[in-house]
Amino acid sequence: MKFLKLFFAFIVLVSVKSFATAQVPDYLIIDKDTLQIQSNPLEKYFETNPFPQNLVHSVSSANWRGYIAYFKFLDGKLVVENIYKEDYKENSKGETDFFLTSIYKDVFGMKSNFECDFYSGLLICPSGNMIQYVHMGYSSVYENYNLIEIKNGVNIKSKKMTGKEFQKFKIDYFKYYKQTDEYKRKVKDFKDAAQGEIGVSNSVFLVENPGVGRENKSLKKKEAEFRADKEMDSFMFAFLSDYIKTIEIPIN
Repeated sequence: MKFLKLFFAFIVLVSVKSFATAQVPDYLIIDKDTLQIQSNPLEKYFETNPFPQNLVHSVSSANWRGYIAYFKFLDGKLVVENIYKEDYKENSKGETDFFLTSIYKDVFGMKSNFECDFYSGLLICPSGNMIQYVHMGYSSVYENYNLIEIKNGVNIKSKKMTGKEFQKFKIDYFKYYKQTDEYKRKVKDFKDAAQGEIGVSNSVFLVENPGVGRENKSLKKKEAEFRADKEMDSFMFAFLSDYIKTIEIPIN
């Protein structure tokens, strides 16, 4: 069905890089605990300070960004404790051994505890047993969640939720997000990228079986667009989390 080309092209363009398989997370060190983070705070920094490509020997499908960062709080500020690249070598048995090599000095220089004052958003830290595995991005569901709101690198507040409470929170937040200009821009960007990828115009690739005779082409186009938008919403809800920026859902 032609209307699904948008959805499939969207998956190709976005998920091949970031969601093709479950991702190795970054980590947050709090006291004696080391928590997974279902987000990557340094990606905002690397938008304007590109990650040195000479440091990347290989990028696996489980680590599209090419590094693993460890964070902690220092006087209430989010800082980078260390950052590693994944490396490998062949052992005497001909097997591949994987290990981590620190690249902190190569990325941030000699000053320790690099401050993340560029980052505002929500650190989503799952804990407990995994109750549902999803083989894409950070979509697997856990028993519990610790949400930590960051503004300009400073720990503002935190809140703990059960897995069920977090799923409801995510649903409610997505309803708010759909009303924002950011959502509209992202959807437009995805559609534009999909159109460029498949090389046809919006008026063509969204129409399923244009039909002949008395068939209403305009109505069929609207129906196809509606279905494609629903597919996109489902994908964005399930596999994206960067739109969740605060613990309290904003009121429009």
